[in-house]
Amino acid sequence: MSVTTNVMQNEFTLDTCVSIKLCENPNFADFLACRIGLRGSIVHLSSQTLNELTRLCYGVEYVTEKIQGMGARVIMGPITNKMKNEADYLESKCQTLHEGDSQILAYARTTRTTLVTCDRGFVCAAESVGTGVINPDLLPCDERTKNVRSKFRRIVRKASRKPSETRHKTRSLILKPSHKIVWSAFN
Repeated sequence: MSVTTNVMQNEFTLDTCVSIKLCENPNFADFLACRIGLRGSIVHLSSQTLNELTRLCYGVEYVTEKIQGMGARVIMGPITNKMKNEADYLESKCQTLHEGDSQILAYARTTRTTLVTCDRGFVCAAESVGTGVINPDLLPCDERTKNVRSKFRRIVRKASRKPSETRHKTRSLILKPSHKIVWSAFN
C-alpha cells in the first residue's frame, strides 16, 4: 500500500536583489527556505534577472545551485515581446517602476507567480497592480515570542503601571537571608 501526499507547489519569481542576497549571505537561503517554504516549489528567474546578475558579476550557476539546494526547481524564463509591452504599460501606471523592475513584474504577472523582492517601492508597485509579493526583509521573525506569557513579563508590565505594588511583590520573591537554598529542588 503506497501513501501519496498532495504537496501544493508554490511558484515564485525572484528579483535581482534577492538573488544577490543569496550570493552574498550564506544564511539567506535557509531563511527563505524556512519562511517562504521553498521545498518542492518552482522558482523562476527571468532573463532580466539573469542579465542583471551577469552584468553585476554574480554567478548565475551559483544562484541556481543555492535555490536547488533549498529543494526547489529552477526555471529560467525569457521576457517575451508581450511581457515587454505589459512592462511599458506598468511603467506608465506606477511611477516607482523602472525598466528592469517593470519587466520582472510583467514576467511575474504573466506566469502568475509570487514576486520575491526586497525593494519596497517594487513591493508597492506589485501590490498596486494585484500581483502577489513577498518582501523577505519584512517577514515576521518573532511571531512565537510575541505570544509568550511569562511571570517576568507580567511583573514588568505591572511595574510600568504601579511601581509601588510591584516593588512589594518583587521583594516577596527575593530570597531572604533566613531562607535556605535546597539544591535537590533543581534536579
